[in-house]
Amino acid sequence: MFCMNNDITKLLDLKDSDIKVLQIKETKSVRTVVLEKELCAHFCPVCGRRMYSKGIRKRFVNHPILQDGMQLVLEIHQRRWQCSDPNCRDIETDQFSFVDKRRRNTNVSDLLIVQAFRDHSASAAQIARRFSVSDTHAITTFARYVDMPRRQLPEILCIDEVHLNISKRCKYALVLQDFITGEPVDLVISRREEYTLPYFAQIPGRERARVRYLICDMYRPYLNYADKYFPNAVPVIDAFHVIQLINRHFLQYIRNVQRRLDARDRLRHEEREQQFHRQLPFTHSKDYLVLKKYHWLLLKNRDDIKYYSQPRMDYQLGRIMNTYDYEQWLYRIDPNFEEIRELKEKYITLNRKYAGDPKGARKALPGIIKLYRNSKYKIFRDISYTLEEFFDPIIQSFIMIQRIGKEGSYASRLSNGPIEALNRIPKDMKRIGRGYRNFYYLRNRFLFSQRKNAAILATPKTLDEVLIKSLKPTK
Repeated sequence: MFCMNNDITKLLDLKDSDIKVLQIKETKSVRTVVLEKELCAHFCPVCGRRMYSKGIRKRFVNHPILQDGMQLVLEIHQRRWQCSDPNCRDIETDQFSFVDKRRRNTNVSDLLIVQAFRDHSASAAQIARRFSVSDTHAITTFARYVDMPRRQLPEILCIDEVHLNISKRCKYALVLQDFITGEPVDLVISRREEYTLPYFAQIPGRERARVRYLICDMYRPYLNYADKYFPNAVPVIDAFHVIQLINRHFLQYIRNVQRRLDARDRLRHEEREQQFHRQLPFTHSKDYLVLKKYHWLLLKNRDDIKYYSQPRMDYQLGRIMNTYDYEQWLYRIDPNFEEIRELKEKYITLNRKYAGDPKGARKALPGIIKLYRNSKYKIFRDISYTLEEFFDPIIQSFIMIQRIGKEGSYASRLSNGPIEALNRIPKDMKRIGRGYRNFYYLRNRFLFSQRKNAAILATPKTLDEVLIKSLKPTK
């Protein structure tokens, strides 16, 4: 019997050696293990006289170990002992190392709850249900054990914003990331200068001087960070944002053509109704339908398109089509599409050809700028001015750097691609949690979930510290 009790307590990870299992009870959803301390002589810690038992108080504590679809509850029989000396009458109660006073959960629950917060896709409500605690208890426990500091600024720093809209102060938060490791450096409450200026000013100048490259988009205030805060840094605009700029202008042109087709179709529809003197169901032309559904063929990089030549029946158009047929149809809708697409592909070819060769890109890019400047299309003339304005930061994006990935190091161009992926995490957390009221809690969760081997506090905060600082709503 003793051996069985010992095995059960080890299985439940209960460290006390002087407890015994009295009974195990089960219902449909709850498994209850009844425990008590083995009887032994008790002596008063005040006067040394023998103590006698005043009865047992039952205490029910949640325990998260071995919860295979059932809630595990420890029913603890806690004896009260009183000193036999009439002049002392001191009262003591049996104590168990796996649970503190006035707690409804064992001590191991706290660490398991904190570890559960490493999964950013789990909401606090889901974690609370898993451990049979309230949402507030789960969040408070996390706040007591986790207080993520800012990481040291890396040599290659990525900067971007994420739309959180938690409060007036926190509409667009600023994300800082180490390009080489991909781990977040920090999440700043706002990208506005009134917050970023004191934030970067309190970082030691020697640390800020370590930053060699500052990768960002074409947002001018970010580019100015290099002059303001990082004296040795070179601003970098990654290729993604340049191609995005070209595609955005091209898409605007496509939308204008689409609106013209829509206006033409509606005018023809009105003429037909006047001709037949009755209302007719409106349908768009095939040109409009093809442009609406397959304009991505114009925007996507030609080398990335998987062409299929085998014909397939398009029931909306009423004919057999393949990828080449859709492409030619788009060219017939507007003959300018083919020429605009070729101009777009010119930059994409340059972008791929000179990857890792910034000197070659510096010589070739002026030719693209001149080609766009002399184009008959206004969209490319506008793009040429942008390329000229951000010439040096764009050239820096052709530099190759060794990054650290899951399977080791690999060569990669300076790019904001990693931070674009990282920015989805706070958005997903906000969506899954159905919104956040407190920025500091969101920041802690984000950094804790995205850093490898993120440490917890050796000495957890008190409940008062958590309520005053960590859980205070952001106004």
